[in-house]
Amino acid sequence: MQEYIIQPNDTLFYIAKKFGIPLVQLINANPELANPNLIYIGQVIKIPDLFRIPEQFDTIEENAVGVIDDIYLGDWAKAIGKVEIIQKAMNDAMTYLQEAYVPNQLISSMNTAIRSLDQNVMQKRTYPAISQANQVTRFLADMLDYYEVIIPPDIKRLSYLGRQMIINIESNDWNEANNNYMTAKRYWERLKPELDEKYNDNIVEFDMLLNDLGESIKNKNYEMTIENIVAMLDGIQMLENDFAEQRQNEMAAE
Repeated sequence: MQEYIIQPNDTLFYIAKKFGIPLVQLINANPELANPNLIYIGQVIKIPDLFRIPEQFDTIEENAVGVIDDIYLGDWAKAIGKVEIIQKAMNDAMTYLQEAYVPNQLISSMNTAIRSLDQNVMQKRTYPAISQANQVTRFLADMLDYYEVIIPPDIKRLSYLGRQMIINIESNDWNEANNNYMTAKRYWERLKPELDEKYNDNIVEFDMLLNDLGESIKNKNYEMTIENIVAMLDGIQMLENDFAEQRQNEMAAE
């Protein structure tokens, strides 16, 4: 916890962005603010520390991706077991989600996706089950916005979009695949400035991967698109390593 003195033209929204914390956590750390819209120059407010990521998040992500792999392999028994693990991990994480003021709507969306995943897996409905498992990873990425992270949540969103594009193409929905591709490009453009110059080669390589993917989607080339998405997912792993290394270097320098 640190303190901050309100400067000219400050708003709580701006301050939250400046310190990289959710607005709701900033407001709840300063209960003395009768009206969050009314702050004055020279006023001292508290800047809360971000919460640590609940250990259940890794369990949920690992098993959601595992469910997708199991279904592609036709192993529904393993998929059912992983869904049960996801359900328990989500229940165990509830206290931590509430503590970090994760919006109830987001929590509700996650629980709905998990219930739908359970139903679709039990009924062995391939693409609906895969889609819901992937939705779980999407909502998990959104929850990460409320915690202290090493790897930006947008990296997780890129992985979600890569898997979603495969689902789109397998369903012959090229328009939705293109929509998800454009969203992925927006996330990538938002991420690039966060990487140090030493990773420029990797940035250029990922730019090329996305460009190739865009062309194959435009041409509705099934085989090439799948190949490019797989390369994109491999590239995301490389970016995760870059961000982790950069953060470790920053922490060592502090």
